[in-house]
Amino acid sequence: MKRVSWLLTAALLLSGCLAPTYRQEPGVVPQDYRFRSAQGQPEPDLNSLADLTWWQIFDDPVLQDLIRTALVQNYDVRLAVARVAEARAGVGVSRSTWLPDVGGAALFRRERASRTRSNPPVPSGTSVTESLAQFNFDLFWEIDVFGRLRNLTQAAQADFYASQWGQRAVWAAVVADVARAYFELRTLDRQLEIARGTLESFKRSRHLVELRKGQGLVSSEDVAQADALVHTAGVKIPDLERQIAQKENQISILLGDNPQPIERGSPLSDLVVRPAVPAGLPSSLLERRPDIRQSEETLIATNYRIGSARANFFPRIALTGLAGTQSVDLGKLFTGPSSIWSIGPTLTVPVFTSGFNYFTLKTRQAQKEQALVLYQFTVRQAFREVSDGLVAHGKLEELRNEQEALVASYHRYSKMANKRYKGGLESFLTVLDSDRQLFSAELDLASVHLAQLVTVVQLYKALGGGWEPDMVHPSAHPRNEVSVE
Repeated sequence: MKRVSWLLTAALLLSGCLAPTYRQEPGVVPQDYRFRSAQGQPEPDLNSLADLTWWQIFDDPVLQDLIRTALVQNYDVRLAVARVAEARAGVGVSRSTWLPDVGGAALFRRERASRTRSNPPVPSGTSVTESLAQFNFDLFWEIDVFGRLRNLTQAAQADFYASQWGQRAVWAAVVADVARAYFELRTLDRQLEIARGTLESFKRSRHLVELRKGQGLVSSEDVAQADALVHTAGVKIPDLERQIAQKENQISILLGDNPQPIERGSPLSDLVVRPAVPAGLPSSLLERRPDIRQSEETLIATNYRIGSARANFFPRIALTGLAGTQSVDLGKLFTGPSSIWSIGPTLTVPVFTSGFNYFTLKTRQAQKEQALVLYQFTVRQAFREVSDGLVAHGKLEELRNEQEALVASYHRYSKMANKRYKGGLESFLTVLDSDRQLFSAELDLASVHLAQLVTVVQLYKALGGGWEPDMVHPSAHPRNEVSVE
């Protein structure tokens, strides 16, 4: 008895060693982000932009409503919810293999045998017709001595956690996509406003040129140049209107709706760009970014599947049994003498599998190596996205200051050119050039403002923010006991 107890204890200890010990291997984690202080100013603390909730980042009430709608109705979000439900059910399926499998069967058969089946033949007075009735329960229970089922369940659990983090990654992507599309829409609105205002200004300039031509002060060439100026602004308007309609359609699909007009909130000039963007520490990305956590859980799942593949090299022990009744007389089926039962262990030893178990193990090991490479690549990509966002945030602030100064310069240039033209000191070609440059600079300024807003969105997502769907902050880590009810 002591020998059996010792063998069982050794088997249980061995089963725990079949799966390789998991160690987090993200590769070398830098001490700081590149370009973390891109603006040359020390950051006040190590709090991250991602510690803020998305409704604190995007303070436009209309945008907040759009995001809330998308977090419920977006098709990617709904697919992610279904994938989590599927993974949860997969854990339940895997756990069910730990428990006994009990089935029932009922049988009634009446058959007639051949009289000439034997030599001598069955006598004519002997009945060759008989009945058989049977009712029984079957039992099969694999005793998981070497951890094959346990490792498969742990792998299914890790797949479930990966699906949870995948869902949060979808939430973050939807928040970022809606915010970016909305900022692009408000930028197009602003550019359309600039184009229409500029068109009216150019029409007034053309009217002035026509009056001066009527007085013989200018030539037809100036009128043609004024017409060209009008069309410079006019050609922008239908194209901007097309882009606005298409952007509204894009936002509608993000919201899970049919293409329709989108409500506007704050104008582009009121959409604030955060002056300081604290980035936190690079190590926090390993805990905060849902795509990193998802890839890590996938790696953990492959680790457990190696343990299950190793268990295939060891014997499988199952308890099988049968209990029921059997009788040739249907009326006596449930009487005492008709009862039958059997129970006992079954040992299956893999003697020769033509390499199946060996190559299955090699497959699982190769899958783990792939998962490790993808995990490390995801971490590196995250560091790159944060560094890209930090340098863009700093340099776009400088670019916007220069662009605003350029617009102010062209305003002065245009004002002086028009004044000198009216005084007969300058040709209309100078007016044409100044107004074109001013129009282009104003459109570019709106684009730079958009780039700043989009950079904040991208940096917020890169730092791991934006995946909370509700006003209630959830747990920072979804790894908890999975309920399969």
